Amino acid sequence: MQFTTLPSIEHNTAYLRPLLATDIDAWAAYLHLPAVYQHTSWNYPSSEELSAYLGNETFGEPDTRLRLAIANRADDSLVGTIGFHSVSSLNRVAELAYDLAPDYWGQGIIAVAGQALVAWAHQEVGLLRVQATILESNLRSLRSIERLGFQREGLLRSYRQVRGTPRDFYIYAHLAAD
Repeated sequence: MQFTTLPSIEHNTAYLRPLLATDIDAWAAYLHLPAVYQHTSWNYPSSEELSAYLGNETFGEPDTRLRLAIANRADDSLVGTIGFHSVSSLNRVAELAYDLAPDYWGQGIIAVAGQALVAWAHQEVGLLRVQATILESNLRSLRSIERLGFQREGLLRSYRQVRGTPRDFYIYAHLAAD
């Protein structure tokens, strides 16, 4: 993704910043929690795999993914991540992805961060479409994405292998014209 500034959020508990090496173990730890893991397509990511996201906010290549830390304002600890993957500069589209440690669920953090990132993607990066694919079982995320103004476009049957099993995902989109 090409941009000159990173997005920011107004939330009393959390803020956005680049991922740090010190965040990786905490990120892996909460991604492995059953309440989080069961609704993701991650395959028990290791700290080494997650480290590949470090520094991606500085790459500046047109189709580079972007993942930012959602950090606790009080102590700067990682509480979640949010960003884009499957970026296509040619088509001006990217897929929004996010996760949050369960202790921070229900505080409006994803609502604020998601709204900021989607607006930033349309205005700063020039994306025409931001999409999201969500496991049909992830009711919390389905509600969150709908609150962000995304429109459900359909069900992608057997869309991704999730730990060896084909799973269905809903696809949502937010258009710059929305």
